[in-house]
Amino acid sequence: MKKLIKDFIHRPGVHCESTALRNIYEFYGFNFTEPMIFGLGSALGFIYWKTEWMKFPFVGGRINDLDRNLCDNLGVGLEIHVTSSRRKAYQSLKELIGSGIPVAIHVDMPYLKYLKLSKEAHFGAHTVVVAGLDEERGIAYIADTQYQKLQIATLGELEEARASKFGPFPAQNMWLEFKFPLKLSPLNKAIERAIVKTADSMLNPPIKNLGIKGIRHFGDEIVMWPEEYPPQEFGWGYKFTYVYLEEDGSGGGCFRYLFSRFLREASDLIKSDELKSLGDKYEQVGRRWTEVAHLVKDIPNGGKVGDIQKLLFEIADEEEGILSELERVG
Repeated sequence: MKKLIKDFIHRPGVHCESTALRNIYEFYGFNFTEPMIFGLGSALGFIYWKTEWMKFPFVGGRINDLDRNLCDNLGVGLEIHVTSSRRKAYQSLKELIGSGIPVAIHVDMPYLKYLKLSKEAHFGAHTVVVAGLDEERGIAYIADTQYQKLQIATLGELEEARASKFGPFPAQNMWLEFKFPLKLSPLNKAIERAIVKTADSMLNPPIKNLGIKGIRHFGDEIVMWPEEYPPQEFGWGYKFTYVYLEEDGSGGGCFRYLFSRFLREASDLIKSDELKSLGDKYEQVGRRWTEVAHLVKDIPNGGKVGDIQKLLFEIADEEEGILSELERVG
């Protein structure tokens, strides 16, 4: 089979999943900015994840259910598929591409050579869109976040990237199928639902390592990092934490800059000066997260974890106050 979906348009973004979903929605005729996709997906969050089998804790600034929340808030049907079968995963991809449908999938990043990453930089929740296949040449055309043009991966690379079992986010041969209605839910209502859900998930997390509780838990934990994870041995872990918070896919500031842009855009759509003000406040919070990221990266060079803890506790208080206001706005 040789098929490139001509009507598919890729627009670069800052975060993989919100970029992929923005591209998919535009393909079906529904145009949104990336910040609006992120916000409508109630994606802002926080997680501090540490288990015995993980070499180093994972720190992240968003929730897992962006795709599901986005579709629920806008009235779009969504099926999330996972399989242990490489053959089934490829056959489903081939059938959808053959039908002219671009496919959002999860991949483990180091297997895709165009990304030029080290073999140790495993992250299986990276979301891309496959926009074409050429079996004669053995390649796939991929829309990936910051790249201006479609990237090329071999079918072998793609198979390995999709089937990877590396934790903490194994790719699981995951792909998404959408069922779009003729009209989406009213945007003002969708925005209100998304904001309320975001505030609730951050303010009332089910466990201590998520949301506002998670930020404070991170503050409790960070002071023990140098002893538990000696910088001379775990320098890569401190670097990765910085990258997750500031550089790789978050848009900077632990996703807070992206969320602040959503609030400002939403304020124009629903005519709310209060939302604009809260968006400005979240930009300031993002700057404080940027400071945290740089301080974490500096720990191997003698950076003081006590300073980071103090800043994290202050951020938790700030975000709690802003989210409480957002809950009332929604």
